[in-house]
Amino acid sequence: MTTAPHPIRQPNLSLRKEPAETTPAPVEGTVVKHQGEIVKTNDASWMRSKVAAVGAVKDHAVSNKLYAPWVGRGYKNLARRWVDGFRDDYPQMIRSAKDELKAAKGDTDAEAHAKKTIKDLRTDRREHQKWHAIKSCLWGAAGVAGAATGAVVGGTLIEAAMGAGAYIVGAYHGRPEPEIAAIPELRHQEAPREASLLGEETMRRVLVEAGVVPEKRAEEIRGIGIPRAEGPGTGYTVDLPSGIPASDAIAKAEKIASALGVHKDWTDLAVDRGKGSNASRLKVWMSSEDPFDVVRRSPLLDHSGVINTWRDGAPLVFGKRGNTIWFRIRETSFLVGGATRRGKGVLLANLLLATAKDPRVNVRIFDGKGTGEHNPFAPLLSTFVKKNPERLALASRALIEDMDRRADFLDEHGLDKLTEDLIEQIGGVELFVVDELATYTPKGTSPFADEITENLSQLAAVGLALGIILVDLTQVPEVDVIRGRLRQNHTGRAAMNTESAMASNTILGDGMAGAGHDASKIPLDQPGRTVLATPDTGVVAARSFMVEPEEKRVVAAEAIEIRREAGRLPGQWQDPIEAKLLAWTGVSSAAGGERGNGRITRVDLLERLEILAKSTGRGNVTNAEVFAAFAATDPARYGRKDGETDAGWAGRVGKVIRDQIEAAGVELEVKRVPAADGKRGQGYLLEDITAARNG
Repeated sequence: MTTAPHPIRQPNLSLRKEPAETTPAPVEGTVVKHQGEIVKTNDASWMRSKVAAVGAVKDHAVSNKLYAPWVGRGYKNLARRWVDGFRDDYPQMIRSAKDELKAAKGDTDAEAHAKKTIKDLRTDRREHQKWHAIKSCLWGAAGVAGAATGAVVGGTLIEAAMGAGAYIVGAYHGRPEPEIAAIPELRHQEAPREASLLGEETMRRVLVEAGVVPEKRAEEIRGIGIPRAEGPGTGYTVDLPSGIPASDAIAKAEKIASALGVHKDWTDLAVDRGKGSNASRLKVWMSSEDPFDVVRRSPLLDHSGVINTWRDGAPLVFGKRGNTIWFRIRETSFLVGGATRRGKGVLLANLLLATAKDPRVNVRIFDGKGTGEHNPFAPLLSTFVKKNPERLALASRALIEDMDRRADFLDEHGLDKLTEDLIEQIGGVELFVVDELATYTPKGTSPFADEITENLSQLAAVGLALGIILVDLTQVPEVDVIRGRLRQNHTGRAAMNTESAMASNTILGDGMAGAGHDASKIPLDQPGRTVLATPDTGVVAARSFMVEPEEKRVVAAEAIEIRREAGRLPGQWQDPIEAKLLAWTGVSSAAGGERGNGRITRVDLLERLEILAKSTGRGNVTNAEVFAAFAATDPARYGRKDGETDAGWAGRVGKVIRDQIEAAGVELEVKRVPAADGKRGQGYLLEDITAARNG
């Protein structure tokens, strides 16, 4: 990477018509025939021209004081060029990278990328300067050695020749630059049909063509820094002429993309709100290919340990630039909609991966589809229910009643909203998920539809300050499914592909499709593509990270252990919501109920043991696993008492279960069986349980 030693200048060009054909004038002077024979004319003008040329040279030298001023200027120019070569473009590139770092404040991925860029540029600069100095020293040493040799060996004549040479070199590099007229402006340039390289000249043409800047003010557009690599594309920042806000350019994003020769989805425009910026500073990003035509795995699949979803959030999706977009589990209720099989479940899976590993979050899921999609998370879910409108009405009612307790708690602490340091004291953050509103909210679907809609609306409106986060999903984005008040109270929205612009507006808000945010235009071959709108991100295009079913089980297994160590698995803590549900219905829905799959029905002891033994995949179930599962659904009977030791709790619960087996009149022996960690402990074999049931 080097800079040109001289500015590149272009000659003046002009176009003229050829003159009409006339009789050629006689040729004077010396003419060379085709065969090479010289024919002399009688004209001696060639002698006069030589004399004139010598006189002109003499006059030029005298008028310029024998070029003495040129010599000093020449060596000054050479010194400046050496310094420019030593510094190269690195200071400007480092300043641009620092500006990028300031602008990326709050975006972890972008900040890390900018810091790495600054570090790499500084390393490259040191290497460049080292070799530049080495080469300069070598050439300098060679020159000094040659001059010394000539002075010692060659005598006065050689010294005079070297002095004259040095004088000529200085004069040559100090000669005045010739005046060159400006090149006439070329108008009506045709935009390239492929991705343009971003730069000041390109952006002048693009912003004029898009109608953002009048042509007469194009020269006022100024580039800030240099184009820089950002993810799969290139970023550049420009200042628009005064009086033209950057928001005017954003409103014409489609035309700007067309002028750049790409699709709108391949570009990103934003007002630069960094330090020292202004309302006319525009950040431009573009890619030469579709940035969402790629599948990315969730970063949580390679993560281990606890996640702070209150402070850091959950990595749900990635943006155009390949950046991870995080959703913080605080102060934002979330509405997700789109056509069937368009990626809503994958987005929710990413949310569950993160919140499962944050033991302070009480995750409650009401699944209106009834599939096994969320089963891997069942053992850690505070509430898990499938296709049961009555229980959703009761659970939302219980949570609304619990809001009074939470409000009193904040009142005692003199706060108007929950803060992170009080999460554990208030009982954790509530994540209340309704996966498929169409099962529960349309009028006529059940006697509880109106109550469910009203309860969810209250939770979305009032619960945020109290640490209650509502997440609603639907594949039927219609107004009778997402009624007005319920929709209005969701401050976060995500729209996957929809059947129409009207359906897109139902999710994102009225007028959003007309403003360029139309989810019905999302390509069908990119499931997980979404238009995301949250207070933290604004309205952005994104795509969900990919999560396979087996990958859910791996992360859920780690999350279960995290919660077990924190004492936050169902049955390990006093859950006021499930306590109410158990009192009202006589059955618990913690960890998916007695069957562990969200279908809340009563089962007998042996059937439940059989379900547990099958769920381990080992053909057995340990006493520890039985005790934990029973405590989750009936903590009053099987849960740990205050002050009870591990051994005391296991002995008491074990006796209760043995008494029930004996009362059932069956024989079922406790045997040593392999546990999940490979060790052996007491428990039951699946074949023994099945035989006892069938006997």
